[in-house]
Amino acid sequence: MTVHHLGLFVLLAALSVTYSLTARHLERLRRGLTEGKVHNLLDVWTMAGALLLPGVLVVPLVLISYGAEWPSRKYVNGGRPVRYVISVLIVAAAAWVATAVRQNVTGVLGIAAAVLCWTAINSVLIAALVWRFDDRSLVRQLLGLPNQVADTLTKVTGVALALLVGWHPLSGVVVLPLVLAGHRLALRYSIRTTSAYDTTARMWSEAGWRVRATESIATAPGCVALVLIDPEQAHSEVAIAECLLGVLRPSDPVGRYGTRQVAALVQVDMEAVGIIVTERVRGRLDRAGIACVVGVSISVGEGLGELLIRAGSDLMARRQSAGISARW
Repeated sequence: MTVHHLGLFVLLAALSVTYSLTARHLERLRRGLTEGKVHNLLDVWTMAGALLLPGVLVVPLVLISYGAEWPSRKYVNGGRPVRYVISVLIVAAAAWVATAVRQNVTGVLGIAAAVLCWTAINSVLIAALVWRFDDRSLVRQLLGLPNQVADTLTKVTGVALALLVGWHPLSGVVVLPLVLAGHRLALRYSIRTTSAYDTTARMWSEAGWRVRATESIATAPGCVALVLIDPEQAHSEVAIAECLLGVLRPSDPVGRYGTRQVAALVQVDMEAVGIIVTERVRGRLDRAGIACVVGVSISVGEGLGELLIRAGSDLMARRQSAGISARW
């Protein structure tokens, strides 16, 4: 291990951490929509490390990369920390073996052998654990062509990064925006395949809205107001969305909820502002001639589940006081 190796280690670790922090919002949404069943892009940095660094530095690089990704990973089902730790250890072992292969086999053959060894070790061990402790049908997905293609492309990008950094260390920085662009494309693919966003109604599906709303609650500097709209007639989402455009910010998540309801979550400075926003929503809907009842829940520190329960209770109470059937 030399000072040059330490410099490369710091560079790759910095790129990996920067990537995870920058892409955290994209990654949370992508994992939330797919229930976490997506391939990550961390092998770009760890594969490059396996080709450039000695084994004693590759394992810490893997740990740093996956540690920086954990806040995004734990967003779905709590991240399943035990499984995550096991996965990280398997990746570290695969990276260490790939490094040993690369150090003993030179040239293009050594690079190819390192990639193949890494892929084989990682796939076999993960598949064995899934077969033993999880849903065995996932093994086919894990070893399927789409997943293998995504895994290979990520590692090929890591090889390209290693070649760039080998030519000039600072040139590796140009890969960061390319990986982030690839991540955004992957998110768009997930949104399309899960039908998470309706461009006509400009609304998220309920699953997509829940992910966006949960993150909005987590990042809110103050209160949040959850507005729940229950129209008397179904299929009026487009008209409701038009009304909300004049009141809410583009960043405020709006989506379908339940059978016909529309939900919106708004970050506000204080409870009074949330009440004002809700009244503006009611006014816009009334002027548009949309017969509906609007419930609201305003608080700070509560989770999405609690907000939905309180907003639903407020909506039901308003329906009853208006003499409207309480049945949804």
